[in-house]
Amino acid sequence: MRREEIYEQSADAPDYIYFQDFPDMDAVRYRFAGLHVHQSLEVLIVYKGCMRCMVNNRVETISAGDIFIVNSYDTHHYEYVGNAAAYILVISKEFFSHILDENTEFNNFLHPTREVWEDLMEYLSDSYGKFGDYNILQKSGFVDMLMGILYNSCLLRKKAKNANKEFFIKVSDYIAEHFGEDLRLPVLAKKFGYSENYFSALFNKTAGTNLNEYVNRVRIKKVVEMRKVWEKRYTLKEIVSRCGFNSMETYYRVLKKFKTDNGNSSFKVTVNDGLNKNSNGSVKMEVKKLWTAIVGYGNRGQVYADYSLDCPDELGIAAVIDPNEFKLQEAKKRYNLSDDRLFTSYEEFEAKNIPCDFVVNATMDQYHYETAMKILAGKHDMLMEKPIVPNAKELMDIKRLADQNGCNVFICHVLRYTPYYRRIKQLILSGAIGDIMTMEMNEHVCMAHYLTSFTRGKWNSEENCGSGFLLAKCCHDLDLMCWLNNSTEPANVFSMGNRSQFVSAKKPEGAAEYCYQCKYERECPYSAIKLYMEMNAMPFLTWDRLNKPLDEITDEEKMEFLKEDIYGRCAYDDLGDLVDRQNVMVSFKNGSTCSFTLVGGTTKADRYIHIVGTIGEIEGKVEENKFVLRKYIDGSFSGTAEEISVKDEIVSNAKYGGHNGGDFAIMHDLIAYLNGDRSSVSITKLDDSINGHLCIFAAEKSRKGTCLVAVDSLKE
Repeated sequence: MRREEIYEQSADAPDYIYFQDFPDMDAVRYRFAGLHVHQSLEVLIVYKGCMRCMVNNRVETISAGDIFIVNSYDTHHYEYVGNAAAYILVISKEFFSHILDENTEFNNFLHPTREVWEDLMEYLSDSYGKFGDYNILQKSGFVDMLMGILYNSCLLRKKAKNANKEFFIKVSDYIAEHFGEDLRLPVLAKKFGYSENYFSALFNKTAGTNLNEYVNRVRIKKVVEMRKVWEKRYTLKEIVSRCGFNSMETYYRVLKKFKTDNGNSSFKVTVNDGLNKNSNGSVKMEVKKLWTAIVGYGNRGQVYADYSLDCPDELGIAAVIDPNEFKLQEAKKRYNLSDDRLFTSYEEFEAKNIPCDFVVNATMDQYHYETAMKILAGKHDMLMEKPIVPNAKELMDIKRLADQNGCNVFICHVLRYTPYYRRIKQLILSGAIGDIMTMEMNEHVCMAHYLTSFTRGKWNSEENCGSGFLLAKCCHDLDLMCWLNNSTEPANVFSMGNRSQFVSAKKPEGAAEYCYQCKYERECPYSAIKLYMEMNAMPFLTWDRLNKPLDEITDEEKMEFLKEDIYGRCAYDDLGDLVDRQNVMVSFKNGSTCSFTLVGGTTKADRYIHIVGTIGEIEGKVEENKFVLRKYIDGSFSGTAEEISVKDEIVSNAKYGGHNGGDFAIMHDLIAYLNGDRSSVSITKLDDSINGHLCIFAAEKSRKGTCLVAVDSLKE
């Protein structure tokens, strides 16, 4: 038996099950891998002859009627003694993570009773001929049934302690998630708290190869995966760069090496260029069409659902859930849905067991927690509109249930997906400005938006919608702050803010309750008549309660609406309780500091950012779709300045969404992610979004109590 260990990455493809019957291993000359590890579960079910099995240095011989199970990251090997027959299964972790908790794992050796064995063999034999046609749900059911048959045969045990295994799990998971970033030995050793020499020796021992070799294997595999997934968005050079190679020369050198070495290693990867091509020569996207259910068919729900109109081969609408019958009928016509795909409650939808790949939670803020817990209880992946929830307890509840049920939760922080912020993130990851020292950010919310959403609109009261101004409007910005600086974590927060402009004390003497009857209406910049009748500001919010298509609402109906609805009220009448200005200061655990300023009711809407690093700076406004990259140069007083424009990178076919291309890009990246592509630097998992929300909760606690708040104290 070979003593070297190797990491068999080819076994870890997402949603992958290898299911093979070997009735005569000697006859087929079954070839064994050397001593190896992988994330997937491996199951050897011997029904003839004997097998010698090694797992974590323990060796046993098993005979017909015995089962050998290899946990994630168990070092293992097996070979037949003379001859043998066996079913071999390799099952990716997505299919069994819900069976285990943090304290349990599978027993390596099972010896089922005769009755259990007969049930097992009957099930495997019956499933084997059909398995090639199984869809993802049937495969999941197959694994659950298999484990159910074996459950009373000492299937589970208390997890064994293995420090080297735990080290390799943490490091390999980090590399898989951050493959496009700087993964040199000094960087990883520092991140995991080891000296470079000790980290290198321990990694070589557990992975069976050096760090550079291992990282290159991961990156080559990612290039292959990305070329299969992306259609026309990136050239090969861009893909290679996103996967962490610093030049095409390096990529080709590594690629050549793996082509040469592939025959001498159990690491298998298709490195040829024989990919499907479009007529124009671009790589054809091989993406499985996904189906989603939309919970809450308001403006944001429609934005995400409309991706199915722009890209019908990638996304379909399985169902729409909304208590408003008018909204349901609008969705029915827009997406050509039948009545049995329309529901007024989530319980009705869940009872129908309609297959879908993920659920979009686009309900109002105050319903997020209730609906999220129901969606996760049904074990659905979820795309959730921001903000997640208004407090830390509910946030951590959602995280715990998602982890418990093995669900992906993605948050609609769409600004991460804009070419502007994505390019800034890539520059930071590349080391272009060194380590972040400070970050200054602001958001100016223009008068029309502030009045429509946060004074007269649905988000005007913290009590009614559960969100303050900072959470309702700027969880994007605090998320960006923590995401761009996510080599560390936020430590402490201090905040000040108040409502000083849109208050009754500022109301002109003699002004009326409703704008239509006010003597100041023509000269008032906040006139509802000017905003909604003449400027037609944000009509999808203003006229939403009329429950009619926008192009069918008459001017007469609009005017009558403004005579009695809050949208026609005086802006000075204390219509809400949100602040109209706030400052937030955040210190991070690595010593960097960030500040954010929020102003409601400005002349012009914009977002500004200025990041100062140890060797460079980034400064710009997202509305301009360009920023300046400055670099320090020895002997130069002011260094160099390069203007970087991302205007041409905004997806031109984003007909159904905005946010500088972010609305379209988040759906594009999400569908790619659920199809197995992990290359996006923007894709938002729940763990990545928690820090930004915790900073907001800490800021509100600080603002109301005029005190410094430790972020970690909110996790308790």
